Amino acid sequence: MVRIVTDSSSEISQEEAKRLNIEVLPLTIIFGNEQYRDGIDITSDEFYEKLVTSSEFPTTSQLSFDALSSLFADAKDKGDEVLVISIASALSGSCEWAVRAAKESGYDKITVYDSKCTTFMLEILVREAVRLRDKTVGEIVSALDELRPRITLLAALDTLEYLKKGGRINKTVAAVGGMLKIKPVITVSDEGKVELIHKSIGMNAALRYISECYLSDKKDENFAVRTIYCMDEGNCSKLRSLINVSDAPYENICPAVGTHIGPKAAGIVYVRKA
Repeated sequence: MVRIVTDSSSEISQEEAKRLNIEVLPLTIIFGNEQYRDGIDITSDEFYEKLVTSSEFPTTSQLSFDALSSLFADAKDKGDEVLVISIASALSGSCEWAVRAAKESGYDKITVYDSKCTTFMLEILVREAVRLRDKTVGEIVSALDELRPRITLLAALDTLEYLKKGGRINKTVAAVGGMLKIKPVITVSDEGKVELIHKSIGMNAALRYISECYLSDKKDENFAVRTIYCMDEGNCSKLRSLINVSDAPYENICPAVGTHIGPKAAGIVYVRKA
């Protein structure tokens, strides 16, 4: 059976990881001189409270090289085959770090898969890998390659300031968000990059745009829809009423991703039909 490893941007808690029999390595949240392991030392609620009250702008750090090396050494001792499904290499150095740690381990049964996504998109990929874990790594990777382009994230942001400060989007694009109460709609591209795809005047218009995109798409009903938000459920609630998904849970975006999104964002993650 394949040993599946991912990072905390997958939105999978340590408790859920135990249930799924996988390993979730934490990314690090940094406020000035204070460091927190995402999902271990700080919860989403604690993070967002600190985000809006702290004078320090938070940053994130990639996976610990030592933690990766220790995990790979343990797998080597036990003869386990390992599949690491990481946050997009375009968004974090974690994927490259995992590749380096795997190479230095001298163990040839480690596969590092660049998910080219994050947050609940990554969660969908990880859960699919868990479902297929009795297959070979090659078969799992092929299934993930087929699934990934069908996973869609659409999110309306209250501001692009957090993406700009975190270096995830350029300053010119970010400046657009401050004009005329423009609310940007973003996605994660097939290459794993954050892309601005629409500019709306006001949040209500942005949410309507997302709802129109969602309702016009053919969904794969084998995968649950995720309605997502940062800190404040208000805009997410409005979006849910527009797309009639009242049975889906509210999903608060984890600190590792919320650092770059900021409060009041709302969106949806779903899988298109093949």
